[in-house]
Amino acid sequence: MSLQGRKLYLVPVVLAKSAAVAEVARRTGATTVLAAGDSLLDTDLLEFAHLAVRPGHGELADRGWTRPHVTALTATGIRAGEEVLAWFSARAAEVTATGAG
Repeated sequence: MSLQGRKLYLVPVVLAKSAAVAEVARRTGATTVLAAGDSLLDTDLLEFAHLAVRPGHGELADRGWTRPHVTALTATGIRAGEEVLAWFSARAAEVTATGAG
């Protein structure tokens, strides 16, 4: 369940974002998953990922949600978007350099 403004989302557990990403990783042979998210509906995806990031706004930030492998940014709005892109770029370069792909 996720309340976003005036919208209430009720999503069955079987419709997990992590399951979709796991299938894409399996089909592509990817061994490393990077993810980003800001809502409660993203928690399973962020927990599944090897490395993840969340912005300083949204439901997860409001609740102080974090995990050891999740980078919690302080930036919000468009600045957070820029930082998320920079984070992905840096992590992708690290993964490529180590061959962990």
